[in-house]
Order: sequence, then C-alpha cells, then structure tokens
Amino acid sequence: MQPTAPVSVRPRPRMPRRGPLTVMGPWAPVAGGLLGLLLGAIAVLVLAGTAESFEERMALVFLVLGLGMLGSAGILLADEVRMMRQRSRDAAVRPQWVEATAGLLNGLTPARLLLALSGFVLFLAAYVSR
Repeated sequence: MQPTAPVSVRPRPRMPRRGPLTVMGPWAPVAGGLLGLLLGAIAVLVLAGTAESFEERMALVFLVLGLGMLGSAGILLADEVRMMRQRSRDAAVRPQWVEATAGLLNGLTPARLLLALSGFVLFLAAYVSR
C-alpha cells in the first residue's frame, strides 16, 4: 500500500454566476448616451462653420439628440442580446424560469423603443436640413 501525500493546495470555491438581469450596471446606458453625445458634439464642431440658417442649426441639434439616444439604445440592445443568449443556455436546465423572463424580451423593449425613437430623431435631422 502506498501512502498518500498531503494536499498542498485547496480547491477554490467557484463564485456564483450572475443572474440574467444583472449583466450590466445601471450606469451603462448613461455611459452609452454620453458617448453618443460626445460623437454628436464632435460632429457639431466639424459642421458648425457650415450651418448658417436656422434649419441647419436645428438639424445639428437633432443630430446630437439622435446620436445620444442611439448610444443608449446600443448599450441596452447589447444587454438584451446577452439576456437572450443566457435564456437559451438555461432553457434546458430551468424551463419554468425561462418562461418567466420570456415576456421581458419579446415585444417592445426599452432598447427597441429607444432605437426606433433615435432613428426618428435622426430622420428629423435629415428632413429639417433639406
């Protein structure tokens, strides 16, 4: 019989997985909106010299607003895609839990609504400037 050696390293316990509704922090859409506003401000600085009439300046305002909304919508859509992927992974393990979150991800979500509204605002920017 062979003696066993003492264990020198203890296995580390695995940390619990994050739930599907805590993927991103609450400030993630704000950060996306600020990124969109920053891109809009850069566009305004580039185009400020060419905007002479009221309609052209109003189009720049709509452009900044639309890009800010688009930045927030992009972050929310990324979070929604991650939740849908998590839902499909967990479908075999907990089918009743997946059905409870299916209503959250089907239909009109805040990300889709914000994306549609930002598209409309960007359309207004193009329409006003023509």
